Amino acid sequence: MQDVRILREGFMWFREALLKEFELDAYDFVSISSIANRYMEVNCYWPNGNLYDLSNVPREFISRCIIGGRCMLAHNEKRITEGRAVVDFDAVSLYPSAMARLYCLEGMPKVIDGWTTQYLLKHLFEDEQTEPTKERFISGFFVEAKIVKVGIKRAFPLIVWNPDVNGGVDHERATNDECTMYMDHIMMEDLIRYQKCEIKVVRGYYYDGKRDTRIQKVIGELFELRLRYKKEGNPIQEIIKLLLNSVYGKTILKAIDTVNKFVKKDELSDYVVRNYNMIKEAETLCGSDVTRVVKIKPINRHYTFTPLGVNILSMSKRIMNEVMCTAEDIGVDIMYQDTDSMHLFNDQLNALSDEYRVRYGRELIGSRMGQFHSDFGLIHGRGSMPMAMKSIFVMKKGYIDRLESEEGVSFHCRMKGIPNDVVVMTANERHPKCDSCVVGEGGLVYGGNSVEKLYEDLYYGMEIEFDLARSSRPSFDMRNDFSVETRRKFVRKIRC
Repeated sequence: MQDVRILREGFMWFREALLKEFELDAYDFVSISSIANRYMEVNCYWPNGNLYDLSNVPREFISRCIIGGRCMLAHNEKRITEGRAVVDFDAVSLYPSAMARLYCLEGMPKVIDGWTTQYLLKHLFEDEQTEPTKERFISGFFVEAKIVKVGIKRAFPLIVWNPDVNGGVDHERATNDECTMYMDHIMMEDLIRYQKCEIKVVRGYYYDGKRDTRIQKVIGELFELRLRYKKEGNPIQEIIKLLLNSVYGKTILKAIDTVNKFVKKDELSDYVVRNYNMIKEAETLCGSDVTRVVKIKPINRHYTFTPLGVNILSMSKRIMNEVMCTAEDIGVDIMYQDTDSMHLFNDQLNALSDEYRVRYGRELIGSRMGQFHSDFGLIHGRGSMPMAMKSIFVMKKGYIDRLESEEGVSFHCRMKGIPNDVVVMTANERHPKCDSCVVGEGGLVYGGNSVEKLYEDLYYGMEIEFDLARSSRPSFDMRNDFSVETRRKFVRKIRC
């Protein structure tokens, strides 16, 4: 019962801190995203009086413009670097930084009636404009469009290939190929600015109300509050960090189209007769007289503030594009990107920072929103920031960095879907002649070079089998009848 008591004490502290600082009761919510959404409703959305959640066809169409963060190797090619220091250049609070540059679109969406790309961009608000004028009256838009020509091919393309729209399930997601995309005005501007794309609008929605910039003030105040508490060593700063990173989650929540109902055996027949046209499936629970019935749930009452969520994701990509396209333009070598961070050579940082300052009039390196800093974990939790003196990139979310500092050597490794302890065990068994490795504090790997050899095997195309059931974290098979069984073997094979 000790773990239950600790969990309760932690939750009660969380509830009291939330009540004291934000006057929100954790008992009233089921997730941190729900709490963050209510905070924004009270302090940002509702005071405006002209912001609307969407449902049905407009919400469904605009939600197709949702594009997650880019994660890829440069040119989608494997690579090894050695003998030259590499840093993990990380954006400071990427999504809050995006919101600090954004606005909420007032009014309701209207159908675009035959307007061209040129017409939309000609009448789109200027960056700092908040109210419509006779010449610029479009505050934002969301369209289906065809990219008919790509002028600049990028190592990290902005174009996203959606197989549901274009076919080709094996096609690279980030691509330099012409295709059909759903996009908002921010994404379209970036495609034209950074890849010189020629775009033909097919259909979509536009807004012609004001841009409410209240969100910038709300996010800025939260960020400053977190900095103050962090400086004081107050753990409430972790709550504020969660809130800042959870704001956009509810805005792009998918419609929930099913609901579970649990019916006793003697009531099942009557229930089926009354609801037969809404039942999707049913299964009796293991060792029980209760049946789980999955019913179809109408989605016409599902409302979300989808336009803001799409704009947040697009603005977050713009923050990354400003840095990465600048880097590519001046010959700075970036090897890998994972949403809000990138790997690049340390000796090219100053040149990148100088060019960024010239182009955008802002400082690139720092700890404020919109800035970037090196973010490798400290070796043994102390000393100066280490640098990677050897890196092996084998696939997206699959790489290893050999970190070095005055505290020694460690490895920072990632393998999507495979815990580090399984990676290390597999490496030690695969290369018994190498010194063994162990997973240490902060998730870093210490010891010999067996784990480095494993990534070299992947780089050269060897297939490696990982048994996830050997992890220190238990693996369970959760079945439809609600029975649970511990997995004795759970194999994944990786070949890059």
